[in-house]
Formats: sequence, C-alpha cells, structure tokens
Amino acid sequence: MVPDGAERAMLDQWLDYYRDRLRAKCDGLTAEQLAFRSCEPSPMSLAGLVRHLTEIERVYVHRSAGFLYCTDENPDGDFESAAAGTATADLAVWASHCQESRRIMATHALEEKLGSRSLRWLYLYLIKEYSRHLGHADLLRERIDGATGE
Repeated sequence: MVPDGAERAMLDQWLDYYRDRLRAKCDGLTAEQLAFRSCEPSPMSLAGLVRHLTEIERVYVHRSAGFLYCTDENPDGDFESAAAGTATADLAVWASHCQESRRIMATHALEEKLGSRSLRWLYLYLIKEYSRHLGHADLLRERIDGATGE
C-alpha cells in the first residue's frame, strides 16, 4: 500500500485491498459453509455478502439496469436466496464483476461522471460498502470455523 501516492493509485489500492479481504474471508470454505447463516436470525451469509457486493459493483459502476439477485418481490434476494448450490458460481460472478469494474474505472478520470456521480464518488462509495461489510464477514467467518484476523 502506497502511503502517500497519487489519489487514484491510493483509491485503487484501497478498493482492491477490501475486495481481496472479502475473497480471503471466503477462502478454504465449502459451498455449504459459504451459504451458512451463522448469525441467525439474520439471513446474512458470506455467499450473501458476495452476492450483495456483486449487485453494488453491477449497479453503481457498470450502471446495469436491473439486479441479478434482488427483485421487487424480494429486495433482499442477494442475502435471502444465497444457497450452497450456487455459492462457488456466485464467487466467480463477483470476481468477474470486480474485473469489469476495474476495466471501466480505469477508462475514466476521477472527476468524470458515470451516470449522475463522479468516478471519485463511486470509489468512495465502493470502499465504504466493502469496509462496512467486511466487519460482517469477520463475524460470519469466526462463527463458521473460528478463523479470525485480516
């Protein structure tokens, strides 16, 4: 991590750091463990967090119309419909969305608007979302197998 680099480099590094931390929280788990709701009554699971952050990348950066997992009937479908049968595929979908976000973001200046918001705002929003949900991921992982730490 560059402590005093250019703004763009620091934003890229922080966002990739948080993405990597989420991936690390999922490493070594079975599909069943990824989908396990270890903090009931919450429907949250690691697979649900991955699906939620896929939706964030998709809607805010890709500016895609519609969601992959959420519907009008089930606005929390990213969390509630996460299942062991799709957990591994969900990780691959998330990784491909992160890669596409990197590609899109690299082609725009920080001040440039993507939709109604500047790229700088999008960086900060994504960093906020990832950092916020990594606290949840820490608790979920610890409840699954006792693993703690970054």
